[in-house]
Amino acid sequence: MFMRRIIQMKMARKLIFTLMFVSIFFTGNAQAVYLNNSNISVALGSSMTAEPFSNRTTAASLASVIDAPSAIAKEYHTQTTHVWVSGGSLELDFDFGTEYDLTTLHFWNYWGEGYDVDNIAFTFFDDAMLLVGTLDVVNPFLGGYLETGPFSDSTPLSAQNYVLNFPTEVQFVNAVLTGSNGEVDFNNIGFTGQLSICATNPSLPQCASQVPVPGTALLLAAGLAGIGFRRHRSKITA
Repeated sequence: MFMRRIIQMKMARKLIFTLMFVSIFFTGNAQAVYLNNSNISVALGSSMTAEPFSNRTTAASLASVIDAPSAIAKEYHTQTTHVWVSGGSLELDFDFGTEYDLTTLHFWNYWGEGYDVDNIAFTFFDDAMLLVGTLDVVNPFLGGYLETGPFSDSTPLSAQNYVLNFPTEVQFVNAVLTGSNGEVDFNNIGFTGQLSICATNPSLPQCASQVPVPGTALLLAAGLAGIGFRRHRSKITA
């Protein structure tokens, strides 16, 4: 009984420490917002034809690119939720409508090797289309990397989170997605950041109304649970 009580006390201390850790990172990102279809738009890049998608219209496919409700949302691969190009790459242009200081990029990949995205080249620009930075994602995790398998369309897909080290004043993002076998299939792309204007004018109404999201470190902690499922490499330049 005595030993059990000691173990329980140790577990309680660990739980308190964990809750304090989580609380710190939620508070630290109090003005961060998740950018999705409620506040940004996405269009085909200049290299694409009008209807490049395999089994859905361009309008429906583009809507699915940015419709995740949050960075920690679970997605599922279905014929009405995925974004699929067969036999080539996919170029996308994102417009945030105004400049944001970005902290994290989120990507929900396909669950299997046969159709997943193997490389993404991101280029970030300010409101004058001047280069801010680039991010090359090589071999991102499969979408089910937090699950134990077996994997199928019923596997919950989680975002892989990439910290951005050039966060200031980004309005436009160009993304080129490719697959080693010519297949490009994924569910979502999202971003987390705060309005750039809030860095110097935090009392503005639009700054006070931003919805808090989980801190970057917390999102990364969730992603670390799947490290080892699939190796990845990313290169960031500013």
